Amino acid sequence: MDIQERVEVHLSYGLAQAQFHVPRERLLCATNGESQTAMVEDVRAAVRQALESPLDFPPLCRALTPDDRLAIVVNEHFRRLPDLLIPLLEHVQQAGVSLERVTLLCPPRTPGVNPPPWREELPSALASVRVEEHDPGDQARLAYLAGTQAGRRLYLNRTLVEADQIIVAGPASYDPVLGYGGGLGDLFPALADAPTRQEFVRRAVEEPPGRLANPALREVEEVGWLIGVPFWLAAVPGAGDSVRAILAGPAAAITPRVRQLLDAQSSFRFPWRAEVVVTAVSGDPRWHRFDDLTRALAAASRLVQHGGKIIALTQVGSETLGPAARQLREFESPIAALSHARQQQLADTQSIWHLAVAARRAHLYLYGNLPADIVESMFATALHSLQEVQRLLDHAESCIFLPDGHRANASVLGTMPGTA
Repeated sequence: MDIQERVEVHLSYGLAQAQFHVPRERLLCATNGESQTAMVEDVRAAVRQALESPLDFPPLCRALTPDDRLAIVVNEHFRRLPDLLIPLLEHVQQAGVSLERVTLLCPPRTPGVNPPPWREELPSALASVRVEEHDPGDQARLAYLAGTQAGRRLYLNRTLVEADQIIVAGPASYDPVLGYGGGLGDLFPALADAPTRQEFVRRAVEEPPGRLANPALREVEEVGWLIGVPFWLAAVPGAGDSVRAILAGPAAAITPRVRQLLDAQSSFRFPWRAEVVVTAVSGDPRWHRFDDLTRALAAASRLVQHGGKIIALTQVGSETLGPAARQLREFESPIAALSHARQQQLADTQSIWHLAVAARRAHLYLYGNLPADIVESMFATALHSLQEVQRLLDHAESCIFLPDGHRANASVLGTMPGTA
């Protein structure tokens, strides 16, 4: 085919960028996604402005007193977390609250995996702030909050329940259980007891996220009301490590606008399924998780033909593998690995669920930093060059490129003409 009839496609992965050429008539494009509004150039300045002028709320400092105990819930894997925390902690101090009365509360980490180096980016004046990792199995660190309308007895992190003020600082996202994540979803079920967390892991669904009628999401909203409607300092992620918007205010007040902005940025609708889907995880890989890679694979599985090919480009390293991922080589199929992870209640069970969803739909190919033996244990084929990716595209009848698949809400609108 003549080169003029080919389209040049760029796709970022990690801190690198790949370039491919595909015939124009074989490339399926999304009807929306990737908002055209400007990125936030100075995130810290935007945070300061949002804290001074929250939505439906006075400046945050006016709601705080020096005696308040603050629980600030954070997402450690959000690359711009330091840019949220530094102005937030400075704002809290200006309200007269000392750092000794502040706890940064993190969800449980994956055993054997080091957290990203976000604490290294805090200035020395803020380095003394207390950081607590939630332990859902430690009864002494849980406290009873209330009962839900459905009869669930809520046991949440004790620091969270006993706090005078709760602030969530983190990104909006999609979630396979809740539909929409971030905000109240960073509180519950993330900071609940172990049985509740395990129950929610089993409620993941394969369909595109974002259903407002999601019963799990309704329960999360009820828990948010019972705990006192926390304040959310929300970031809407853009491409890679960029930020599309910063908003602040009571979670119930800002959530509709946050979700609208998230959908404008990361919701993709393609005309029909493609034979090959190429996806990627972009941004600083020090903040990436193995779960980001498997989420991207699962998102791509909603766009690929049955028996097609999913190609993921990533700089995720082997040091991100949790206990279930490290045991993959012991099983003959992703379903068997998933069954074992669920039975043993392993911390990264949901990552294996994402992998099983994708592997059941298509042949998986990975290009990046993972050793070939680890890729093989993922029931995938290792690609050793971008030229190999290009050759797979050259032989495809149709293809889709899905940027930042780990954050994407991707779906198809119909079926290819002549196949219905």
